[in-house]
Amino acid sequence: MYKIGVISPYPHFTESIKKIASQIKMPVTVREGALQRGLYYANKLIKEDHVNIIVARGPTADLIEKKVSVPVIKINVTNFDILKACQLAKHYSDQIVFIDHLENERKYDLSFISETQELSIALKQYENEKGINRHIEQIALTSDSKPVIVGTAECLARNALSQGVQSFVIHSSYEVISEALHRAMETVVLYEKEKLRQKHLETIISYAFDGVIATDREGKVSVFNEVASSISSIKSKDVIGKELSKFNYPFLKKMLGDGKASTKKVITYGKNKYMVNRIPIKNSPQSLVITFQETTKVLQIDSQLRSELHTRRFYAKYTFEDIVYESEQMKDTIELAQKYSRADSTILIHGESGTGKELLAQSIHNASSRKNGPFIAINCAALPENLLESELFGYEEGAFTGAKKGGKPGLFEMAHEGTLFLDEIGDLPLSLQARLLRVLQEQEVMRIGGEKIIPVNVRIVSATNKNLREGAEKNSFRQDLYYRLNILQIKTPPLRDRKEDIVPLVQEMLSKRNIDFIQIDQQLAYILETHDWPGNVRELENVVERMVAYGETIPHDKFKQIIFQDQRMNVTGNNLSVELGSLKDIENQVILQLYEQCNGNKQLLSERLGISRTTLWKKLKELDIMV
Repeated sequence: MYKIGVISPYPHFTESIKKIASQIKMPVTVREGALQRGLYYANKLIKEDHVNIIVARGPTADLIEKKVSVPVIKINVTNFDILKACQLAKHYSDQIVFIDHLENERKYDLSFISETQELSIALKQYENEKGINRHIEQIALTSDSKPVIVGTAECLARNALSQGVQSFVIHSSYEVISEALHRAMETVVLYEKEKLRQKHLETIISYAFDGVIATDREGKVSVFNEVASSISSIKSKDVIGKELSKFNYPFLKKMLGDGKASTKKVITYGKNKYMVNRIPIKNSPQSLVITFQETTKVLQIDSQLRSELHTRRFYAKYTFEDIVYESEQMKDTIELAQKYSRADSTILIHGESGTGKELLAQSIHNASSRKNGPFIAINCAALPENLLESELFGYEEGAFTGAKKGGKPGLFEMAHEGTLFLDEIGDLPLSLQARLLRVLQEQEVMRIGGEKIIPVNVRIVSATNKNLREGAEKNSFRQDLYYRLNILQIKTPPLRDRKEDIVPLVQEMLSKRNIDFIQIDQQLAYILETHDWPGNVRELENVVERMVAYGETIPHDKFKQIIFQDQRMNVTGNNLSVELGSLKDIENQVILQLYEQCNGNKQLLSERLGISRTTLWKKLKELDIMV
């Protein structure tokens, strides 16, 4: 399992890292320190905690990257972060001193920030903490109208306070930290994959079913695996490092042959036949790889693989026993579904999003006579029309540009003798509704670009949160298809109509996560049961995730605030505290102001803020600005 080490510059950053890591279930170990102290902790994390990657901010990340062997993910301070800090500092003075590390020279557009916020910003640079202290002492000795200090170093706030100077530390935003952690996860996975690749190759060579012989540029044997040794009765130590073409072993001469490329060539040696592949390495005529296996074992393995793939390709993992409930409504629903599972007619499951329609469909399949056949699910709203058509019905080779060589079977063919679950059936395009109706009537399909009729035996279970009868009356859904799908109907009740199930569901979710520190008492149960749950079980899962992320039992008087509502935050600058609204409000003010100044130019705005266009797009969307 990979481990991520984080060098945090200040406590608030540490809290943010731990919160985000908990939400996305990422294992992190955090140590607080900057520059040399940060490097010290980074080396300890690598040596003692065996972390695979380090996440750090600014100059500390630059220093660590030069000194350690593992990858380092750097969190940069953006113009947007500086803008937010300056917005706070502006409440105390329009004179700002920006104290930053020497290596960050010309990284920020301070003139732009100064102009847009109508501030005077002076840049002071430092190499270490002593340099920060010198700048603060000089500022403390200035006139009565002292400027406000803004900077990235946490020690800046502590030292400024001792000198009686107001300061604001630039905090990295939630989005920037979250993005860095995701980048760290992606990087460490790739890094570990590369490390494992060598081990995999060694293991594959040593334990492959095939005998493997490889030679280097000079034709000398560099690989002679255990299978090759077992089949040939030749010890690897007797051949490694020696020229393959000069051996007198008859078996090796047979495998080498003329040294030219060949694949799947059957060679007879004694009473046995071998399937041999001989692959010369390009631009290295003496280097080649030879793999071989007894043909009897090849046939045996092929037969076993075919059998396993047929039975394990698609399956339903849930049964009625997996459904947690105590309410009469859910009991009636399951009893009806159990009865319908014994029939073979089409079933239409109707219910709001998040009520467990696919869970019910899988349970029906596993209780039916088709349980040993495949269960295949597809969301009809998730794919564009042309792609959905090819997925459902398949296509022949050359049917369209990019068609797979040899064609591809559709899901109806793959679900033969099993169940095909069509989720969000109400979003199926009208043109495909006609084709689906024909399959249901005739029990046969024709691939796109094909001429051959393929008989299929498939049970259709569909699901929707739309009123298909109303759609049929308005001609947005075919009436004949509606009646063909709606032979048997099941309605899944929303969570608000079966509140007796809420506590058992929460307890089951906590049990699956091995969480025992959260106790569902009578008062907490009342809070949960009086919520309306518009997102049904899916929303309940989100709430449980928040409860787990909190890390301890949540006080009842704070439960709704923490779980169901947004919080407002106080912004503190050293020994002074003022209510300036939430940081989100400040962000929105900055974005709206600069959006107008950039005349709606999103490329320019993202460059000015120093954030990616994806992050900017999300923030503009939250503000209901057309993107």
